[in-house]
Amino acid sequence: METETLVRACVPHLRYDRAEPFALKGIGYTVYRDTPNHAAQPSPSCRRFIKAPEGGTAIEYAFYYDFDIQHLYDLEHAFVYLDAEGAVTGVESSFHGKFLNSMIEGVLEFEDRHPVLYVQPGKHALMPSPEYFKLVIDRNRACREEAGAAGFLIMPMFEGRLFTDDETNRKVEAYIRETYAFDPTWEFTAESPDGLREEELLMPYGELDENIVRRLTVWSRKIN
Repeated sequence: METETLVRACVPHLRYDRAEPFALKGIGYTVYRDTPNHAAQPSPSCRRFIKAPEGGTAIEYAFYYDFDIQHLYDLEHAFVYLDAEGAVTGVESSFHGKFLNSMIEGVLEFEDRHPVLYVQPGKHALMPSPEYFKLVIDRNRACREEAGAAGFLIMPMFEGRLFTDDETNRKVEAYIRETYAFDPTWEFTAESPDGLREEELLMPYGELDENIVRRLTVWSRKIN
């Protein structure tokens, strides 16, 4: 199967809180094929080394939002693992800097080969069930009282290309709190905030990387 067809066939389908204020601005993908020595390969978008199943494929999906409810810039991840026949054998997703197993029997749902993942309101961590968000102590507070608290978040891979300072961070915090603070409903829908489907937002990660720098540079100037 051609790479783009495979990527489209397996991209996770997301479920959003009905009050979610932020729409995805792109999904960057990276495909990892099994290597002759079955070596792990570095991700271009996070601090991970990805090992494809023997004879199979791993697909990394990087979900980009201009904002997290607590900071400017947000990139979350899902990883779908396929065996040599193209069957999904594993699904992992990101949760605030950690990567968790989402392929839990009796919990994770599929639409054809698309894993169904739930998006934490405002924060965008991914889980196979919304029930797991009850583990997060500040799940409501983060979206209201603590909105904007982290200012302009710049990850190591963007250092030297994006810039912030204390004044910018304060302005970002005020902008997010005044513009986007909200109360989650904890009711989830397959309709995204802007109505676009995941398949419409796919692009190679290198293209997304360039878009992120461009978009955040514009946002930084706008907020300042």
